[in-house]
Amino acid sequence: MPAPVANGVETAANNGIKAGTKGAVNDFKAELGSSDYLHIFDSRTRIGHNIPINDNFVRASDLSTISAPDAQDEQRPRKLGILDPGFQHTACKESGITLIDGEKGELRFRNMLIQDLFHEYNFDITMYLLIWGSLPTAEQLQEFRNALAAAMTPPQPVVDAIKALPRDADLFSAFAVGMGAYIGCDSEMVASRHRPELTYHNNMANTDAALVRTIGYIATTVAVIYCHKRNKEFTPARLGLSLLENVLLMMGIDDTERKISKHLDRLWILYADHELSCSTAASLHVASTLTDPISCFLAAVIAGSGPLHAGAIELCYDGLGMLGTVDNVPVYIEAVKAKQFRLFGYGHRVYKARDPRVGLIEELMEANRNAIDQNPLLQVALEIDRVANTDPYFTERKLKVNVDLYGCFIYTAMGIDRDIIPGVMLISRAGGVMAHWREAMGQPIKIWRPMQKYKLSASL
Repeated sequence: MPAPVANGVETAANNGIKAGTKGAVNDFKAELGSSDYLHIFDSRTRIGHNIPINDNFVRASDLSTISAPDAQDEQRPRKLGILDPGFQHTACKESGITLIDGEKGELRFRNMLIQDLFHEYNFDITMYLLIWGSLPTAEQLQEFRNALAAAMTPPQPVVDAIKALPRDADLFSAFAVGMGAYIGCDSEMVASRHRPELTYHNNMANTDAALVRTIGYIATTVAVIYCHKRNKEFTPARLGLSLLENVLLMMGIDDTERKISKHLDRLWILYADHELSCSTAASLHVASTLTDPISCFLAAVIAGSGPLHAGAIELCYDGLGMLGTVDNVPVYIEAVKAKQFRLFGYGHRVYKARDPRVGLIEELMEANRNAIDQNPLLQVALEIDRVANTDPYFTERKLKVNVDLYGCFIYTAMGIDRDIIPGVMLISRAGGVMAHWREAMGQPIKIWRPMQKYKLSASL
């Protein structure tokens, strides 16, 4: 039976309960600046524990001060563990880059609303903001763009590695090949693995130079892949252009009227970062070993290639093509509800309200209505959204449309072929991943090594 509570603190009077001292809130007031705490009564030991709460978080290390005798060895205490499959309820780091409020349906970069960035700024400014935490001056922006352009001349080994692949090679595989070759061509990144001193950690000069080169390498690799797939000549980047303008130039896509770059620039803002997504977390897992930024980004790309992550936008578009017409939507929705299919483009672990990026994509769709209306799959997507938005199965679970349902339509309306869309999207996320890498290089490093709960299989 739990001990009585007085003023929110469990008492030991007449209960034979010892007040816990480990994790006591008074020991942490000065450190945390908070007197809020969680009081836990452990029925196994009949000991109470005060666990400090700071900004609505408790530290796992404080919970680990709670221990009890091992079931197999009562003389050996076992620390309390936290089991959280998929990290749904556990924060692994502190970050000041991106905030998602899933209940409100808000997305902020460096505390700036995504709507404000979308309407008032461009992608390069947004990328600069993510990486360095402030809006650039005109001079800083031009310096950033020129540094990116200077890193966009592909070394011959990178070109040769990509050209050695079949023209129809999977984009993610081709990207891994190209970026792997880039590591071997960057002498600093090669040397960083063999120096006794750390190259990037707490060295922002090296970090900044390396992340700018990496973004340039990412854009160039995608462009070389695109040209190889179409047997086109690669066009060198130019100083003075934005990242997106140089990407289109290198790919040989005519944008003399700037229609493509005008709309894709705004779309890229919506994909620039999304907090600790699976791919960003994968990059930070690798970053905790203090390896080079290309390797960290490659980890993000491989994680993102899966059908439940960045690969979802391809599967969503392919799924629309499989349905073909709106007549097939009702049967498809019923199959989804019966768990026979996964509905890509709907639902998100974080958002319980509408994804704020969807409304902004709808603005882009409206601005390109003539081109988008020519795509027969748009009506299929709209019908899926209409049916799912009124079906209790989805509404009761707070499953809302996400950007994957409509994102492809902007790219196809701009003449970007479906097979290269994932690669172009990689470029749009490059600055966000590098922002998280830079932040990690300025923080105390602990190598990421999650715990597991060992459970012997019954079949063994």
